[in-house]
Amino acid sequence: MSSATLSPQQLEALLDILVHHETYSEVQTFKYPEAIENYGYPFESCAHKHKDGRSGKSLSPLLQLLFTRLVLPIPGVRDLPSKFWSSKFQCIMKRFGDANLSDSYDKGTLGSRKRLASAASAIHESVTRGLLSGVPNNKLPDLNDTYDLHKAEDLARAWDGVVQHLVYGNLLDELFNHLAKTTNLESYSPAVNAAVDFAIIYIATFLHHLFVLSAEGPYLLKLIDNVHGLIPYTVVSQTLRLGSAGTMINAMIRLFLAKVSVGAISNWLGFTQNASDGMNLMQRVISLVLEWDAGDFRKAIDSIKKSKEGPSQSHLDVIDEHIKSPTGEYEAARGLSQNNNKSIIVAILETRDKSLAESLTEAQHTQCLQYYSAQLAIRDREKITDVLCRQTPDLTTTMIRDGISVFEPMIRAIHKNVEIRKHISSVESFLTDLIKTSKPKKRDNGKTQNSTVPPSVEDYIALLKRNRQLAYDYLHEFAEGCPELRKTWLEWAKGSLEFFRQPPPNSNGSTKGQSRCAFGTQEMNKALQNLFDDLPEDKKGVVKAAIDSHAQYLSALENSSWAKVQKVIDGVDDQEKKETNGNMSGPGVYITRWHCLLDETIVTPNTPRGPPRRGKDVKGVKALGKTEAIAKSESWDPNTLNQQDDQARPEAPDISIVVDALAPQFKDLVADISSRGLPTK
Repeated sequence: MSSATLSPQQLEALLDILVHHETYSEVQTFKYPEAIENYGYPFESCAHKHKDGRSGKSLSPLLQLLFTRLVLPIPGVRDLPSKFWSSKFQCIMKRFGDANLSDSYDKGTLGSRKRLASAASAIHESVTRGLLSGVPNNKLPDLNDTYDLHKAEDLARAWDGVVQHLVYGNLLDELFNHLAKTTNLESYSPAVNAAVDFAIIYIATFLHHLFVLSAEGPYLLKLIDNVHGLIPYTVVSQTLRLGSAGTMINAMIRLFLAKVSVGAISNWLGFTQNASDGMNLMQRVISLVLEWDAGDFRKAIDSIKKSKEGPSQSHLDVIDEHIKSPTGEYEAARGLSQNNNKSIIVAILETRDKSLAESLTEAQHTQCLQYYSAQLAIRDREKITDVLCRQTPDLTTTMIRDGISVFEPMIRAIHKNVEIRKHISSVESFLTDLIKTSKPKKRDNGKTQNSTVPPSVEDYIALLKRNRQLAYDYLHEFAEGCPELRKTWLEWAKGSLEFFRQPPPNSNGSTKGQSRCAFGTQEMNKALQNLFDDLPEDKKGVVKAAIDSHAQYLSALENSSWAKVQKVIDGVDDQEKKETNGNMSGPGVYITRWHCLLDETIVTPNTPRGPPRRGKDVKGVKALGKTEAIAKSESWDPNTLNQQDDQARPEAPDISIVVDALAPQFKDLVADISSRGLPTK
């Protein structure tokens, strides 16, 4: 192997670097309305068309790859008319882009949208790597082998075996047939039983990070609790008792989507067109939850205004004026702040009156930051409510009606053959259990100090194990009572898994059309090697060194993750004996990649002058307003928990040289892959 040839481990690390960067870069572009316009199929054709009328390649190729291969073919979704995507969905995404929602940099904290978007990106990149390189086509293992449920290596071996059989064997058909006969999924084979336990550990770890380690966790839980309390489960259950599926569907539509207002009546009579017709129940729930949320931030603002040693009204007036500014002024203020090592508040004040910035004390500057953050939070919630609930035409309601229309045949079949009321009650009980589990719990070790502790990973494992039978019961009734629908969903699932297969030998990745397999490890490695070979000779050495560092980092992450799996397994055993309060950290390389995205986020300095901070500096900080919304008895110190978790995690190397050198070429490569088989006009 020549010095310029990358090893399989290096190529794997290079793919991880480029997919990680490209995925989140695409996610970030959706803060602007142009992102959806340049998405390509199935939305409106890209603005950069060829002379012959063919659409240009997507500027969000990895998102398009996952969406077109796995989401669009979903039964029901594939039946939506093209205008649903090109007109309605695209328009509502543009509305969100035009809303100019706030940035984490301005607020000085990592908000809920940032955390959820980065979490979705980390999961998305894991799936996308599979679509690009595929699942290795190894010999199918014996699923009836012996697996020790108390050993991490056995759970991992079972998971790998199940994945192999799902992608290359007949396990999916057999599991569908098995669920039609029984409600016990794990009884199919020891490997499936162990794989379910393995999956539960990873899902529990994700929930734990979302609701416990995240500073936004208690706040997100409060939002879920508010929505949960507003859903009329009893009325829904009574409506589902109607014998006629058509009558039931119409009743549910009236319950959640009907509008009764002067505007709605005048539009219906033809006296007006597109007059504001109020909100339906679904929109009322959304607007009420967001309005309650905004109320907590208004209290925080009032507290700052009443502070005797707080900023002057002149300072606050300038901030209020900036809040109403167009997108360009927000970006200009961020640029001034970052480029000149000054806080966003100083940048805003100096554009109006430099003397205002100079007159601020440290304490007043901190209060101005909190005031600006709270005002942005209120504005965000008002903008989201406008987009989803108030703008005309009402695209939110129209899109849901379109969705109900295409899923109506399935709804009729399920209503006829499945006791839906029981499963709606199951959803209600699961959410109630999730909310209860996510609250602090009493210590079991008899110590009196700090009598409550945060929920552990093991608590979420117990939650999932308590409630998994609810999902199995529904799947059994569905598979047994709706054979035609079972066949439809089985075909979709099998078709989706085909995209993770290695391509046939000698295909050379040149198959025209949308090939029913991954691009393939061999072809992907060849393409990545070509990208590396095209680099200038003076860059290859430093790029290769950075790739080597990242390969070692990924190896360390894998080892750490396996150790945590075993630690959690031992923790479950100990917790059953009430010998421990559980672990505050779980396994998962994707969890670490999620934290990397958060850690790299740039936020405003917390002092008038100074360099911007990083996300890792503020991961445990809650925005003012969210602290008031959560009772102290229902929260904990996420900063301490995050510091403990970060100390146990290997430090990520600097791979910016790789991104700078190869990211644009990689984007072009995946745009070519994503566009295969898609409509060109």
